[in-house]
Amino acid sequence: AKSDRVRQSIIRHAFRYWIGRNETLNDAPVLQKAHQDYQKSGGSMKALILSLLTSDAFLYRKVDPKQI
Repeated sequence: AKSDRVRQSIIRHAFRYWIGRNETLNDAPVLQKAHQDYQKSGGSMKALILSLLTSDAFLYRKVDPKQI
């Protein structure tokens, strides 16, 4: 559980859940910042979610009117 691979997997799955789509190459900076915030906080999910919900990927996402 201390491996980078596991942390990256957790971050990718959190991204997909909270952003509502799969990540793209353009999302690399968001994922990198989320990874940094997660590590700095000692593995806090709260810090990870906060990082994702304050990212441009979340703030400027397109909402499909059919899903509302």
